[in-house]
Amino acid sequence: MTGAMLHYDELGLNAMDTGAPGTWMCEGTHVSMRELADLLHIECLEEPWLARSVFTLRRVRNGESLLRCGDKFGSLYVVRSGCFKIVLTDFSGSEHVLGFPMRGDMMGADGIGNRHYCSTAIALESSEVVIVPFASPARLADECPELAASLYGVISRELVHAQNMTWALGTLNSESRVAAFLVSFSARLGAMGYSRRSFILRMTRREIGNYLGLKLETVSRALSALHSSGIIRVNQRNIDIVDSDALHGVIDTASLGAARGVARNARFARAFDIRRATLSRKKVTQDRQRGAFMPA
Repeated sequence: MTGAMLHYDELGLNAMDTGAPGTWMCEGTHVSMRELADLLHIECLEEPWLARSVFTLRRVRNGESLLRCGDKFGSLYVVRSGCFKIVLTDFSGSEHVLGFPMRGDMMGADGIGNRHYCSTAIALESSEVVIVPFASPARLADECPELAASLYGVISRELVHAQNMTWALGTLNSESRVAAFLVSFSARLGAMGYSRRSFILRMTRREIGNYLGLKLETVSRALSALHSSGIIRVNQRNIDIVDSDALHGVIDTASLGAARGVARNARFARAFDIRRATLSRKKVTQDRQRGAFMPA
């Protein structure tokens, strides 16, 4: 091991990752820091020892788990190719889909806090991930603050995406949620250099519905409605976006309606508060008047 790689190991970045069933290492296949930086859309750091460092590549078969909820945390995983679904199982045994990571997305960050992964990552097709060992966040921040800042920036980006999803679930109707999902999926494919207008959904409609908080039948009806409107063409999992502006318009119209609803509720609440305050003042005045005429 070179001096640079020895330093790399001392930071806890080169820890052994034994893997999960269904995954296997790509023997002799590694990814450079520059390629990892390109995947994550971050600036490649100039540290000589880090620039010479390499990260192990792992392949995951379709339907197999990369990591499982409850597993001990040791690494972050960056998708190099393929698609995954992130699943959370609640106390009743029900599964909830939290996302569909693709190229450039990071998985496993939910294990940083309590040192155990909080969700399960399952491959939806044969996929590859880059292993980024992350044994000690505090140590990494102390020894290589630039890399730590970059990784936390990526994690923050994932949180913003989750917040946007929370907004969609809280404000959009069923058809608009499906439209928003298609717009987001299309944009992500476009960022990877693929077609934004024609693509294949790697996830089932049931999985999409689980992710969007909708039933399978509702997702199917929404896709059929968008198809009938001429906005998209649907052939099983094959999607063609015919009118991108109209697809965005479905979301914008629902967002405007939601915003108007919030404003209307706010006006009602304000009017109710004013009415309540007026009645309160009247009552105080009446009480004072009655008190003024009461015998001592």
